[in-house]
Amino acid sequence: MASRVLARVLGTTLLVLLLALAVFVVGAVLALVVVGLVAAGVAVPVAVGLVAAGVLAVGLLVARGVRGSSAREHALAYRLSRFAVANGFEVEPQVDEPARPSGAFDVGILRIARNVVRTRGPRTVEVATYTYSAGYRDGEPFAFTYAMVALDRTLPRVVVETMPARGMRGARAPRGVERVWELPVEGPFGDRHQAYGPVRSATGTARAVFTPEIVEMLVRGPLPLAAEVSGDRLFLFSERALDLLDPAVWERLLGTATDLAARLSRADGPGGPGGAPGTR
Repeated sequence: MASRVLARVLGTTLLVLLLALAVFVVGAVLALVVVGLVAAGVAVPVAVGLVAAGVLAVGLLVARGVRGSSAREHALAYRLSRFAVANGFEVEPQVDEPARPSGAFDVGILRIARNVVRTRGPRTVEVATYTYSAGYRDGEPFAFTYAMVALDRTLPRVVVETMPARGMRGARAPRGVERVWELPVEGPFGDRHQAYGPVRSATGTARAVFTPEIVEMLVRGPLPLAAEVSGDRLFLFSERALDLLDPAVWERLLGTATDLAARLSRADGPGGPGGAPGTR
């Protein structure tokens, strides 16, 4: 908890410093433009007026774009809320600084989970679009869609990424996901995946957790996924933000999450009975 509070304070401080720097740079550029116009023979009041008009025009364009983006976000949230109600799901429009047991949620600043939908039933699946800013350049946010589901037991931390091949897209895990020790993946789709597990783990760790059948589920269809097992949680990641109004996306995420969780939770399934030693 203390580390998250410190991270939030540092993130806010960095954001304030970046905004102050941006204001200084923009002010300096505008001053140089005014000086250049005056040097070209334009009267000072006219030069200032031209620069002010330009700033106003840019501001209006930005405001229009923000309003359009906000309207689209509200429309998406409204349609998702109707979808959730119709299916008996829970929905939260936004969760700031979501605490999830994966390093993917500890990177950057302005960390937000948007349109968080949770299914009901014996095995709840949480689906959301996660965004964050790296805190540099123009602050362009990064975004991906994730699904999280609880397992009935604790397993070693293992990450499996789908690699692009033969014109098909891949799915790498987001930045921040711990990739410690590369492990072998066998089976017909082993060449399309990279797996990582705990240091000094047995070479069969990836095989024990992600069997060929489970690995095949990650690459199946037009929407490849990356997966991370973190203790008693399974995460599925897309490389980009997905359209949560597309029924095919929900079929893929919910179907894969529940099926994988059931397979990984079986006492006689991958990993053997009980928790695995060396779990991180």
